[in-house]
Amino acid sequence: MDASTQPVEVVAGVIRDAQGRVLVSRRPPGRHLENLWEFPGGKREPGESHAHALQRELQEELGIDSVQCQPLVSVTHHYPEKTIRLWLFEVTEYAQEPYGREGQDVQWVPVAKLAELELPAADRPLVKVLPLDGRYAISLDPTAFESRSAFFARWQACLQSGFRLLRLRAQGDGLQRIRDWLPELNAMTHAHDARWLVSGNLADCLAAPADGIHLNRHQLSGLTQRPVPNEKLLAASCHNTAEIEQAEIIDADFVLLSPVQNTPSHPQAQGMGWDRFSEQVAESPLPVFALGGLQPQDLDRARSLGAFGVAGISNFGWSR
Repeated sequence: MDASTQPVEVVAGVIRDAQGRVLVSRRPPGRHLENLWEFPGGKREPGESHAHALQRELQEELGIDSVQCQPLVSVTHHYPEKTIRLWLFEVTEYAQEPYGREGQDVQWVPVAKLAELELPAADRPLVKVLPLDGRYAISLDPTAFESRSAFFARWQACLQSGFRLLRLRAQGDGLQRIRDWLPELNAMTHAHDARWLVSGNLADCLAAPADGIHLNRHQLSGLTQRPVPNEKLLAASCHNTAEIEQAEIIDADFVLLSPVQNTPSHPQAQGMGWDRFSEQVAESPLPVFALGGLQPQDLDRARSLGAFGVAGISNFGWSR
């Protein structure tokens, strides 16, 4: 990629009030993407760190000081006139009450209402992952457990360990065999304010009472449109940029990119390493979770590279 095609680096912040609402600002008339609501921020200048750029932009736009922030996620979007890479940060501390210092409209919006706003295309994928846990725990096949109670005990332990995004991974006709388990599993998960997705036979997944479905690479390649309504989550397993592009075509909400490291469960798959992972994340229009030989403690590293989260099985509460 030469200098003329390099994306414009943009930083933005998730600023929350005491009620958990998020601050958004409206782009002024006469500018690119005028009148759309967005996470406040702006362009990173040459030589600036992302954090310093965000601190400067929020002071200029909102009049807030002493900004402390942590990387949350990045996406790259190709507008007709330019390409931007948007880095979203969680603002953890700030001083002064934010206001539209440049005369722009600002408002506090509940996270659940953000999707109802008219947002720039680059911001829209971020809204779906904003409420999600950055640690995605993937279950073992439930039919491999000795009993229903044994599987439920493991699922419950995973929730009690603090995981708030889980995936029920069924093989073959596994979902059909445990379909009467699913209402109780759904209630248990929501009682912990967690969300869960399901993977397996696609027709069975669509009939499950889960918060969304997770597609494998073969299911992904066979689809031409989103198979679930917008209120459901849609995730997909990807191994390269072409599969991530296919996930964008069917309007997936996030992808898992793997394998980052070598794993005992897939000894034939060579891990891409963090450098190659970072390169592919830099091209992704969708939020990315890292998968393959990782631990929950790898979350900070993944987010520093632009990913939203990390995922796994054995190190995420599901060791054999």
